[in-house]
Amino acid sequence: MASGTEQQRKALFTVPYTPGTLKVVGVNGGVEVAKMSLQTVQKPAKLHLVAGRMVLQADGEDLAFITVESEDEQGRLQTDASDQVQFMLSGPGAIVAVGNAEQRSVESNRGDHRALYWGRALVVVRASKKAGEIRLTATSPGLSKAQIAVRSEAGNHKAELQ
Repeated sequence: MASGTEQQRKALFTVPYTPGTLKVVGVNGGVEVAKMSLQTVQKPAKLHLVAGRMVLQADGEDLAFITVESEDEQGRLQTDASDQVQFMLSGPGAIVAVGNAEQRSVESNRGDHRALYWGRALVVVRASKKAGEIRLTATSPGLSKAQIAVRSEAGNHKAELQ
């Protein structure tokens, strides 16, 4: 067992599971110095899409990395979700890869669907050489669908970071 300073300031508690909110407050000399809370997440209800970039260069090479997440009704990440998600793309672009962090997965990284792992997956979209709106739609049975639009623009400019 380690005996350094980090171990001297460690407190262990056994807390029985009960749905709700667990709040922890760190106090030093009677003054609150840190706090954190965890809330019970409900069953998966909807999908949510987040793009790392909202504007791409219409050069046939620029990429957008779009994360798909499973959320409960309150918009909290549902990390137990492993639903299969179907992707549809419209506009001047293409899906070039799909993935998740599951190293043991035998699913292809090419295609238009992917299972969530810990409630998340990733879609890589490539802009074509034509400018316009690229719209990604994600669907999964029993969950509300999600859509996101990124733009591809002609010209030599730096892509906007979100």
